[in-house]
Amino acid sequence: MNEEELIEKVRKAMKAHEDGSPDVFLYSLFDFSFDYIEEKEEVHLDAPVTELMFNPVGFIHGGIITYIADTALGHLCAAFNERPSVSLELKTQFLRTSRSGSLHAKAAFLKKGSGVQFAECTIEDDQGEILSRTSGTFYTIKE
Repeated sequence: MNEEELIEKVRKAMKAHEDGSPDVFLYSLFDFSFDYIEEKEEVHLDAPVTELMFNPVGFIHGGIITYIADTALGHLCAAFNERPSVSLELKTQFLRTSRSGSLHAKAAFLKKGSGVQFAECTIEDDQGEILSRTSGTFYTIKE
């Protein structure tokens, strides 16, 4: 990615942020796309692998992987619990990395309670190889 492309991505992300769009700055910067699978109560999040995600040794930074999983899990709780939730705990297992293509996150409930949810997110590459698994505990925000 050259400097002009990066500046354009940042401008687009700033506009989404300033407009109050559901595409907050980082969603826009990383080109997140979401699908909500109602019959299965799942959220799928896709994002292209870009050099913005890489750590100094050329792998996708673990914080980016966990951010993608936390985002998918948070959208899962908000979409299928009728109220937003916040993360209480996350555990990510990093199994492999990718340097190109896209990341495909799938979030689903393990146990859906009225106040606390337990959920898991798996992130795969374009070949269906599992890159990470994140389990999380989420607290439903009361009115």
